Amino acid sequence: MKRRVYDLEKMRSVVHGWKGKRVVVLGDVILDEFILGRANRVSREAPVVIVRYDKSIYSPGGAANAAQNIAALGGIAIPVAVIGDDESGSRLCGLLREMGVTTRNLIATRGLLTTTKTRIMAGDFHAQRQQVVRIDREQDGSIPQPLENRLLAIFERELARADAVLMSDYHQLLFTRRIIGNSIAMCRAARVPVMVDSRFRLNDFSGLTIATPNEVEAAHAAGIDLSRGESLDRIGRRLLKRLSARAILVTRGKFGMTLFERGKRSLSVDVVGSMEATDVTGAGDTVAAAVSLTVAAGHTMPLAMTCANCAASIVVMKRGTAVASPAEILEVMERLELDERSPRD
Repeated sequence: MKRRVYDLEKMRSVVHGWKGKRVVVLGDVILDEFILGRANRVSREAPVVIVRYDKSIYSPGGAANAAQNIAALGGIAIPVAVIGDDESGSRLCGLLREMGVTTRNLIATRGLLTTTKTRIMAGDFHAQRQQVVRIDREQDGSIPQPLENRLLAIFERELARADAVLMSDYHQLLFTRRIIGNSIAMCRAARVPVMVDSRFRLNDFSGLTIATPNEVEAAHAAGIDLSRGESLDRIGRRLLKRLSARAILVTRGKFGMTLFERGKRSLSVDVVGSMEATDVTGAGDTVAAAVSLTVAAGHTMPLAMTCANCAASIVVMKRGTAVASPAEILEVMERLELDERSPRD
């Protein structure tokens, strides 16, 4: 396995080239709610902490977070998704519009819930807030065929002007077998690269261009047990073949990233900056967004990996579902350049 050397001049060109690239984001949009409070005593009713409410913060999650990351990086995000005709759906649309993301293709449907994940974060005045519990409000079942038809028609229309497609699967309602099969077939026919970030069922997306699983997701999809010390190279090569993919980019937390491409040696990069993340929530969305924009601009996967690695190093040091800006990424690259120029022992 070869370590990737940073080509900082080309990386800067990539970041500048993200501007204006159109990425259709087909996926499961989520509203993330953070309830912040203080915990300084235990209930007399049960052995639980009492959290005194301070405030609530809302942010886009899931495919909606991927879309806002694309917008923050300078691209044009076109989310195509289903939401409930409810307060959470309206709030999510408002948050996306604030980020400059269109909501014209978010289909508000009566009888459906907008997936909402509520995290209760507690601490005292002098301590960092910690997550006490998470409450997920999700819709059971699957979307009906008329809604599938509508989604596919919207997707086909937006695909005509797309530079890339990102499919963001959080195992909610949207990705039925028909949606997966038809949308990937449309992308291949249109010769538009399709990136897939799937939480639990990557194998269902055969025919994709690039997948961005984390190490655990990759091992699960490859049917290989990580605990037995199986090599990452075997996992990556099996996924390339199983998914008929051009590339598999495996994210590895504090161990960086590893890229597998057909007919090439695997490449790895070390994590940039601190190895101790503040919050990894949504970091996968940032990686998928950066890779999508880089490929949309016609650049190589090694460049996509190194730029995505820089973007991820920023969001993991922020709390909640965060985004990175081009200015922040360029600053990280400047630090990398200074490190490379510094004298070695």
